[in-house]
Amino acid sequence: MQLKKLLDTAPLGPVATYQRLGLHTGSAVQDFYTQRQYQPVWTQAAGWNSSATAALSFLSTAAEYGLNRDTYGWSQLSALPDSLTLRATADERAHQLASFELRLTDALLRYTQHLHQGRLQPGTLAPTDQDSLATRRAVGRLLQALGSQDLTASLLHEQPQSRMYVQLQRTWSRMLRASPADSLRLMSGEQTEFRRVAINLERLRWEAAADSEYVLVNIPAYRLQVIKRGQVLQTHRVIVGKPVTPTPLIDSRIIVFVTAPEWRVPYSIAVNEMLPELQRDPSYLADNNYRLYNYKNQPVNPWRVRWSKVTPETFSYSIRQTSGRHNALGGVVFYFPNDHTVFLHDTPARSAFTQTERALSHGCVRVEKPWQLASYLLRRDGNEAALKPALTGPDRSLRRRFDLRTGLPIHIRYYTCEAENGKLVLYKDIYQQDACLREAFFTKDSTPDQTAMK
Repeated sequence: MQLKKLLDTAPLGPVATYQRLGLHTGSAVQDFYTQRQYQPVWTQAAGWNSSATAALSFLSTAAEYGLNRDTYGWSQLSALPDSLTLRATADERAHQLASFELRLTDALLRYTQHLHQGRLQPGTLAPTDQDSLATRRAVGRLLQALGSQDLTASLLHEQPQSRMYVQLQRTWSRMLRASPADSLRLMSGEQTEFRRVAINLERLRWEAAADSEYVLVNIPAYRLQVIKRGQVLQTHRVIVGKPVTPTPLIDSRIIVFVTAPEWRVPYSIAVNEMLPELQRDPSYLADNNYRLYNYKNQPVNPWRVRWSKVTPETFSYSIRQTSGRHNALGGVVFYFPNDHTVFLHDTPARSAFTQTERALSHGCVRVEKPWQLASYLLRRDGNEAALKPALTGPDRSLRRRFDLRTGLPIHIRYYTCEAENGKLVLYKDIYQQDACLREAFFTKDSTPDQTAMK
């Protein structure tokens, strides 16, 4: 019972015992072998058995999933047959076999968990190892996989099934397998495709399972898509926030949209951009179809305000822009609950959509074809005809509110790499978010292994 002896934590305590064995998920390994009555899974007298061979082959393809096989000790584990020849006695060989047995289980638990939910904790960018609850849940998945006909296929089933993840992972895998020379080129250097693919697969693993129908805004791609059952139904160019006023990441539901909207200018824009204009010329408001209100919501004549005395700290007014072609929100605005006062909307500045780089807004997302989106939302609500008066005739200038019986999920995300039509597409890191994630992800034990595809 070498395994039970090695996993006995009584003499040294759990932490020291697992550290001595080189286990990252010690209690999970302990749980695994407790359920197995401490019987070996991977080893036999001569070394690895056929199950272990399949498991090591599974680990060897880690690069195809944006991971590094030597993060999981693949090189050392593969050396077991040679290590056994150095052991003089039967006891030494038995101890070596048991040690490698435990380390392979530890490696598989970590690897499958990283495939399932990522290596890092989103928000903190801290490792998810050290016996996290999620890693311990991987015990059940590994035990189940052992009972299947195909160990690798069973464990890979734990990967995310989102459209973007599947396309990126499969495209990257095909690129690596295309030729050994290409695989080395793709995985060498500091700013490689490998690193870009890896951190974006990591981001995608953090995602909860997507609804069958949703709106996805990818900020670096300047693009909005309506997706249903894995198919793209609509694609829109979008304008997103400038680097100094970035569009935030959001999960919400579009629940209402308004035609011919009035724009209530955010306080930050009012004091940072409009107050200096008012101090130069109070007619700025009338010239741009704005109206001024006091804290009681009463109209105020801007010519009667001593703007030279007003500071951002003493600014007690609100500013609204009337509806019409001049309105910054254009003809329609889409609302979804969030803590950032961000929404989707039309814009009168249509020429901006022809620009390649479209990080131009204060944080909201401007949509290229908003009426197509509005029509889709009403059609899925069974009420598309209600939109026609807002598009034609005298009602076009009237404000109308459309509450949706079935809100549509919306996800605003930041992916700097994806796959389209089987090809890798890289986007500019407009908010400089990749560097922090890359630094956290590529720690010392996860430097890309350039021999991974040999």
